[in-house]
Amino acid sequence: MWSNFWKDLHSEGEWRFPEIAPWQIHKALGAQVVDSSELVRAEWIWWRRPRAILGEGAFGYILAVAIGILLFLIPDIGVFLDAVWLLSCFLLIAFDVVRKVRWRRDYERSLYRMIRTMEGRESI
Repeated sequence: MWSNFWKDLHSEGEWRFPEIAPWQIHKALGAQVVDSSELVRAEWIWWRRPRAILGEGAFGYILAVAIGILLFLIPDIGVFLDAVWLLSCFLLIAFDVVRKVRWRRDYERSLYRMIRTMEGRESI
């Protein structure tokens, strides 16, 4: 379990397809889909793409750092609380990265399958 998590966390960020919707890829290639279930599958995976836990912008990260700084102001136990807070933020960010990598891997597989079923396309 942890070895898969670690491998996904350190995987390369090179993707064959940009992160665009399957119907845009279908329209750009200009081919008819032989098996519409592959298009439906790709759309289903597209709609279940993960959202970032700390948000898309810098606000979530700034808030996490601000809370970390404010925890230092608590006497006696502040350093311990700050260490726990920063560790939990690090784990949330790592979990976000792994979820995104796994989703993109599934999404690329569904796009490969969709493109293979198009008329006149035998390979990518």
